Amino acid sequence: MAESWRESEMVMFGAIDDLLAKTGVKPRDIGILVVNSSLFNPTPSLSARIVNHYKLRGNILSYNIGGMGCSAGLISVDLAKDLLQVHPNSYALVVSTENITRNWYFGNDRSMLVTNASFV
Repeated sequence: MAESWRESEMVMFGAIDDLLAKTGVKPRDIGILVVNSSLFNPTPSLSARIVNHYKLRGNILSYNIGGMGCSAGLISVDLAKDLLQVHPNSYALVVSTENITRNWYFGNDRSMLVTNASFV
C-alpha cells in the first residue's frame, strides 16, 4: 500500500505543482476538486490527500470517483463543467490518474501480460 501511495503522490502532486506554477493559480483559489482513479481507491481518498497536501479551503467541493474505468476521466470533466455552471467564479481542478503498482504482473505467462501492456 505504501508504494501505491508513493506512486500516486508523485504523479498527482507533480502534475498539480506544474499546473499551479504555469497558471499562477493559488491552491486556496480552487473551489472544486474532482479526482478519479479506477483501480486505486484508498481511504483516506486521493482527493482528501490533495486537499490536505495543498491546504485547500475548507468549503471546497471535493469528489473522488472510482471504479468506472477509462470513462471516469470524461465523467469527471463533465461533473466539473456542471459544477462551474453553478459556481461560475470558481476554479475547478480535475485530476485523472491510474495507479497500477498493486496490479502489475511480474510472471512469465504471456496471457497475463495484457494489463501491463495496456498501461505502459
